This record gives sequence, C-alpha cells and structure tokens, in this order.
Amino acid sequence: MNLQEMKLEVRALHEETSAIKSRAESEGRDLRADESAAFNVKAGRMLSLENEIAVAENHPSRSLIRNLRSMGGNFGALLAGGVPPISAGRGQRSMSEEYSAAFLAFVRSGGKQATSALSEGFDSLFGGFALPALPGMSAASYEGTGGSSDGAGGYAVNVPTDGLIVPLAVPDIGVRAVSKAIPTSSDIKIPIQATFATAGIKAESGSSSNQFSESDPTLGQFTLSAWMTGLATTVSWELLQDVGMFQEFGIRGLIDAVDIAEDGFFVNGTGTSQPQGLIGNVGTGTAAPYAVESTGAYLLDSTMDVVGTLKGQYFANAGWLMSRATATAIRRAQLQANLFAAVWTREGGRDYLHGFPVTYSQAMPSIPTATTAGVTPILFGSFQDGYIIGDRGGAGTFVKILDQPLATSGQTILLGYKRVDGRVRRSEAIQQISISHS
Repeated sequence: MNLQEMKLEVRALHEETSAIKSRAESEGRDLRADESAAFNVKAGRMLSLENEIAVAENHPSRSLIRNLRSMGGNFGALLAGGVPPISAGRGQRSMSEEYSAAFLAFVRSGGKQATSALSEGFDSLFGGFALPALPGMSAASYEGTGGSSDGAGGYAVNVPTDGLIVPLAVPDIGVRAVSKAIPTSSDIKIPIQATFATAGIKAESGSSSNQFSESDPTLGQFTLSAWMTGLATTVSWELLQDVGMFQEFGIRGLIDAVDIAEDGFFVNGTGTSQPQGLIGNVGTGTAAPYAVESTGAYLLDSTMDVVGTLKGQYFANAGWLMSRATATAIRRAQLQANLFAAVWTREGGRDYLHGFPVTYSQAMPSIPTATTAGVTPILFGSFQDGYIIGDRGGAGTFVKILDQPLATSGQTILLGYKRVDGRVRRSEAIQQISISHS
C-alpha cells in the first residue's frame, strides 16, 4: 500500500467511526457491544495507519527522491550547476551555499579541487564529506562496458543504453512500520515491570491485629544502544560525472540494502552486538507447536487460538507479522475449510486476519517443509507496545564521500550507514505461533 492509499483509508475509517458514534448519539444511547467492537477495530487500524504514514513521510528516502525528481531524476543536473537549497532530513543538517559550491567543484575535479569551505561537511569521526542538502545520496558501481564489469555498471554506461535502470523489487520490510521508533543520542536504560505485586485476604482486626500482607512489584531493565549497519561501494570519477540516472539507481540500492539488513536483525537478531530480534523473545503464545497437516487446518486453528492469548489492553494496536508465503498458506487453508465466514479479508488494499491488519516481512521464518520443530512463522500483538527501535542520529541512511583512499585509481568510496538498535520491551504484548512439520 502506497502513501496515498493509506491516507485514503484513514479518511474512510474516520468517516466510518464518526458514523458509528453519530448514530448512537442521535438515538440517545451508548454504543452496543457490536458497535463498540467495530469502533475499536477501526480506530486501532486508523492509529496504525497514521503511524505508518508518519514514518513514511519522515523517511529521508522520500525527500531524496522528491529532490531528484525536481531535477528530472538526473543527478548530473546537480553536478552541472546545482539546485536550490533543500531542507535536510531528521537528524541531518542543511549545508551552506558555499559548501554546496565547493562540494560540486570537488566532485567535478575528481577530488583535485578542495577549498576550506569543505571543512563544514567533514566528519572528524568517520572521515569524508557529507553530500550537500541531499541526505542519503549515493551511487554504487564500477564503470565498464564489457567482461565481468557488466553486472556492476557497464550495462548503464554503454551507448546507446537507456539511462533508466529497472531496479529489483524491494523485499517486504515491515517491523519498523509497526513498531515504536525513537531518536537517541546515547545508550538508554529502559526500566520495565517484571511482575505484579500479590494481594491477599486480610482477616478482620478485633482483639488482635491482623495486618495486610506485604508484596511489591518487581522491576527489570534493558539497554537500548546503537549498532552500526552499513556497506561501502566504489565508483569511478568518470561514472559519477557522466551517468545521471545511475545515481538515482545507486541511491535506492544503498538505502534499500541497509533497510533490508536492519529488518532482518529486527526479526532474527541475537541481541549481542546487534539488535535483538522478535523471534524467540516474545510471548509463548500457542506454546506447543502445531503440526503441519495437508488440509491446512492447523494454520486456521493456531491463528484463532493465539488471539485468545493476548491481553485485552493490547488489542487496540494489535496486528499480524508474517511472510507473504505464510499468508498464502492461510488463504489456501481458508478455501479448503469452506468456512461460512471468511477469516482472511482484504479491505482498502490492506489484508486482515480475524479483523486485525497484516504486515509483511520477508525476514519472518517460512512454514517448515521438512522435519523441523518450533519454527515461528507468525507473530500477533501490539508491536507499538512490544518492540522499540532506537535511531542514533536519525532514521535515515547516511552517506560519506571518501575520495582519498583510492584517489590514485580515480575512484571514490561511498559509505552508507546508520546506527540503530531494537529491543523487545514488553514480551507479553506480542505472542507467537509455533509450527512443526509432522
């Protein structure tokens, strides 16, 4: 679902919830049980969409692509004469006009022309120069027109090759969209309640004093840190100057690579020197694994059962996380079961299971096809309450221009990175379904 579709669905949901309230108010009564349930589901869906919209609109890649489109998608226009100043993304700063001019001269000269104005964008910690007012800008390829270099860039350089490179579709990346993300500037200790206090019966005090029993809740704590995720790529000075559309292709590839990597950590990370993954760290849900059956009934039963394991407090923001392959298996099971009422539905371009929205992540485990016990292909719950992401210095992918290491070869290293951590902060807010092969 794209941004426009999400906004249209939010508008429709707002009208539907308003209609439910208006109907009850016009009749001078409270909401009936069925109306209240419908209102809560729609309101929860609306809140989830609004969070997704906020994340999408603030992502640096969106402003980056808009900026490129304003130049006709051609980074060569930037190198040829520059563009009007562009606002920096969250966690990044705009560069002065003097810096932009100096940076463009630096690139056009292949790193030979450098002035003191470049000091504004120099990173004393990691080295290199920041791209002026274009957060996330990158290009990634060797120039070449034959042999083994074709796959890296030759296909985009050789005349009369079309300058528009058709990219691969990005895998489903879903954890960030449904979780709580916060900016951080240092490690954060986050306290959590581990257990409830225990209340008991107190006998009446008469001739003797009967005291209340004492019980205190216990607290726990975890650290939200920041781990470096990124990659480096090398590009020739000639390719950087001559091939305009290759730059947008490189930008998308660099950003996508980092986003794909972090989503994998958010699902399967060990938590040691990398983000902590959801798998294995959330509620036990349905506990004992359901065995695979040819009819697929195990899938339908498991999704119904896991809903009952989630506490009511988390239902307002509850949803599903799975791969598309798992979703297909559930839909097939629904057809085989010939149910009176469908449990899998699609409304406004969004998939729902038991009335709760489905989010996809390619990093989620697949349903086992061989003898495997305890695979967790499905998660259900409130990811806003259960998982927290800490972005150090902003949620975008940053790029450093490293000119000197390969200057004698006429090449520039482009380094893309972000610092991020993710932790399960409330395991009971997310419940799992385990599947084993029979």
